[in-house]
Amino acid sequence: LVGSNISITAPANKTVGRIGSTSFQVTANTGYTLTGATVTCTNNATATITNGTVNVSNIKSNTTCTVVPKEEIKVTLVVNNGTGGTTKALDTVGGTLTFTGVSPNSGYVLDNENMTCTGGATIVLNETTATVSNINSSQTCTIPSLSTSILKNKILADHPTRPGARPNLNSGIFQDNNTKTLYTASGNQTEGGKTVYYFSGNSQDNWVYFANLYWRIIRINEDGSVRLLYVGPDKNTTSGHIGESLYNTRRDDSMYVGYMYGSSGSVASNRNNTTDSTIKGVIDTWYNSKIRSSYGNYVSRTAIYCNDRANENYSTSATFYYAAYKRLYNVQAPSYKCGNDRYGNLYTGTNGASTADKFTASTSTGNGKLTYPVALMTADEVVFAGGKYGTVAKAYYYYNAAEGSVTGIYTWWTMSPYHFAYYSSSSIYSRVFFVYASGDLGNNSVTGTDVRVRPVLSLKSCVKWKSGDGTSDNPYTVGILDSACLSAEN
Repeated sequence: LVGSNISITAPANKTVGRIGSTSFQVTANTGYTLTGATVTCTNNATATITNGTVNVSNIKSNTTCTVVPKEEIKVTLVVNNGTGGTTKALDTVGGTLTFTGVSPNSGYVLDNENMTCTGGATIVLNETTATVSNINSSQTCTIPSLSTSILKNKILADHPTRPGARPNLNSGIFQDNNTKTLYTASGNQTEGGKTVYYFSGNSQDNWVYFANLYWRIIRINEDGSVRLLYVGPDKNTTSGHIGESLYNTRRDDSMYVGYMYGSSGSVASNRNNTTDSTIKGVIDTWYNSKIRSSYGNYVSRTAIYCNDRANENYSTSATFYYAAYKRLYNVQAPSYKCGNDRYGNLYTGTNGASTADKFTASTSTGNGKLTYPVALMTADEVVFAGGKYGTVAKAYYYYNAAEGSVTGIYTWWTMSPYHFAYYSSSSIYSRVFFVYASGDLGNNSVTGTDVRVRPVLSLKSCVKWKSGDGTSDNPYTVGILDSACLSAEN
């Protein structure tokens, strides 16, 4: 018996009598395995190998049998600034290996968005377990880490529970109290398929104190910026808004559902975005007064605010419904992608998805039409947070720190178009979603009165964490910007 990369228990040569068979014991050398090994023999002898035993039969003359082991497939897991990294061997090509005890060191959070394997295997991290699958060759898989000195990373580190999409996302409200939990949406629901991390239910630890104001975190956007919903200078306020405003001063054309709008006659002309809505003017005035001078450099210019005007059947003389209505009215299918239908696909064609609806201050990610990088919450974000159309829902956007209504008795606007209602030439209503004082989604004419304004902005992905754990008594605060973050768009 012969072979390379194996060790043969002596003797390696045997004399065989009339029985015509014999056996040998072998072991694989380091880096090789006998699983899947082959044995070939001369002079028509036959051989098999099982558990290190080579059985040779049909020996009729001098015979040489050769054992060829398989090269062992190894996967090395590297956990940057963490524990759980090791090397494991795999016997079966295309198989799976599991690594347990994976965790970050103090001051870091593992970056499961940018994990890599050098040989094309797939790696998934679920809490402290990393699973590597589709392994066809030896390779190294790396889990990078992120410093929690950055605000978005600190939020991720403080919220290690990641159950995926929130409960009842496609059927009902979600009002549960929770801490240390971030829900996720990705794939066809989000811009570019990147992961969004969002808060839902009555989150107890998504408070931020920024610009001498309290805010609630809506989500970590795909660009890494942190989206905030206005509460105000008092965390126990029942006036968590910057005042009352119409959405627009006219309602008799579909263009008036626009956060900015153009002219009448088609969706394309509606989307020209040459004129500010009434509510945009109110928000811009507030931002210029309260944020721009001292805190404007903290705010992301690339974050997208969706004023989704995609629809199936635009008309100037008949009622039609916008994409958010189709997603949220009967079938709860919210999306962070601007222009999605209820099935997770983009509306296409003349009235389909458009960059013109992605309001940004930077042209690198959206339309670049915002004077200041601030807007409103979307109806989809309300549903992700736990709300539902026509159903009372008390999620975090409803509450102040005293567990009462943050806006008291008042409703407040979103920036999601609802429909264009044409009843007659003298009875025309352009309508957008808003949130009732009780927390449920509804809709209102853009000229509706007694509706309040709650600005939304996004802190840059490079903004540093200074202190706090996200609770109302100890909200997250931000540090002084370094030079790189000061000049960055995000």
